[in-house]
Amino acid sequence: MIKKLRDFLAENNFDYLLVNTTDEFLVEYNELSNCARYFVTGFSGSTGDVLLSKDSVFQFVDGRYHEQADKECDTKTTTVVKLQLGQTFLNELVERIAPNSVVGIVSKKISLNFYKILKSKLDKKRCKIKALDFEPVEKFQELKMSDNGSLVGQISLDIAGVSADDKFKKISRKLKKDEVYIDTNLENIAYLTNCRQYKTPFASTFKAKIIVSKQNVFVFSDEKFSTQVGKYFEILPLADFEKVLKKAKKVLFNPATINYYDFKLVKSKACESPVDYIKEMKAIKNDAEISHFKKNFERTDKVVNKAFELVCEQNNLSEKSLSDEVEKEYLKQGAKQLSFKTILAAGNNSSVIHYSHPSDKVKIKDGDFVLLDCGGHFEGGYSTDITRTFVKGEPSELQKKVYTTVLKMFLNAYHYKVTNRTTGYTLDSVARKIHKKSGLSDFNFNHGLGHGVGINVHENPPTISCGSMGKRVLKKNMVFTIEPGLYKTGLGGVRLENTVYLTEKNGKLKIESFSHVPFQENAIDYGLLNDQEKKWLAEWNNK
Repeated sequence: MIKKLRDFLAENNFDYLLVNTTDEFLVEYNELSNCARYFVTGFSGSTGDVLLSKDSVFQFVDGRYHEQADKECDTKTTTVVKLQLGQTFLNELVERIAPNSVVGIVSKKISLNFYKILKSKLDKKRCKIKALDFEPVEKFQELKMSDNGSLVGQISLDIAGVSADDKFKKISRKLKKDEVYIDTNLENIAYLTNCRQYKTPFASTFKAKIIVSKQNVFVFSDEKFSTQVGKYFEILPLADFEKVLKKAKKVLFNPATINYYDFKLVKSKACESPVDYIKEMKAIKNDAEISHFKKNFERTDKVVNKAFELVCEQNNLSEKSLSDEVEKEYLKQGAKQLSFKTILAAGNNSSVIHYSHPSDKVKIKDGDFVLLDCGGHFEGGYSTDITRTFVKGEPSELQKKVYTTVLKMFLNAYHYKVTNRTTGYTLDSVARKIHKKSGLSDFNFNHGLGHGVGINVHENPPTISCGSMGKRVLKKNMVFTIEPGLYKTGLGGVRLENTVYLTEKNGKLKIESFSHVPFQENAIDYGLLNDQEKKWLAEWNNK
């Protein structure tokens, strides 16, 4: 594949080609069978694009995938660029592009925001961008999505809390008579329509684009619907999107979610929307959604507790067999499917933050860390997400220290006294300070403390991290994770994650957990906990 793409570069006078992970809808979790980047480097992580030239291949990965990329990429052909906390993909990408170069991009697979920033940076190096309206990898490899025949259906009002028609009216009131608002983000569209589909692994969304006017919503999709969406909604073929869009006089769009190809269709009449209306609506969950999350996590907790029982009681479990049992238990509890590929890592593999290829050959032995990160989509299509790390048998003193330090990081962030000015950045800082004082500097914490959770397992806002996106204020009924972790290559790692929501009690904001899975008692060194932390832990155990 690398040789074929280099021939393509030479034939088209390109110096570089950016090969993306995502598809034209800019999804986070793209199937490997539909992922161009996978067929270039073999890296199977959920994110991480590739820069290819006549003499180099750079695979960019964030902190979750440093070890995984090293294992999956061929070092003879590919250099893994390991982004550290604080480093941005765009900056590191541009740094590796020589001045006066021609850079090929696929216009359907990058957002307008990405294009604008990339162009600005490359202009300074006197580089030229050539936008392709097709995927070069598809010249040599068929890219395809799975299809189990699932229909698009609408969830009940008891779960959604607000009808699709009422959600439309909220947006309609913000539009002027001659304006339309377009959205191509699949989670936004699923939220607005209250529709879900379980056709793509780990996604409850359906492939579609929408145009919202004062009067109605056009939903452009080739999927089959089992129900009407609402009286203001009309479903049209996806191919009609361009035709209808060209008739609009003024088009509002979101630069972070629209791909560059779609933007070019409306460039002359495009106007950047001041707000991502649907994203902001879905970030604040209503009471019905919160209630549904609680029911989902009652079932998710049973899955995790069952996994812990199996680790304790069975002596010939492999990573793969335990992972399979987790999926079976989710289905037994009523899940439609998993909300992401289960991370099940034993022993040294637990240091790989997103280890997603559990092996039949790796047996779970006494003294092993066992890291389980899992979630499911239940009847509402909202994601659950939880992580527990177990120790099989009796933990060592070092294992206790690492486990207890991560527990301290969780407890202090979880019990932080939230105000109407608290941000995700604040919570992340609380956890990092504890790591810094722990004496475990040889263990890394190369990911944010958490992320928003909704229809997608990763939703923004909110973001709980030390990056700029973490500086948004947390609001009541936002749902997010708190998931500190510490990892050391060759030894293993610990992550403890709960999905939580921000609620109000006695006039004060307070973080509450949906999950009540216990922490492993014999892995805790109580000597490392202060009196307040012991009290918090006792309260957790009582729940």
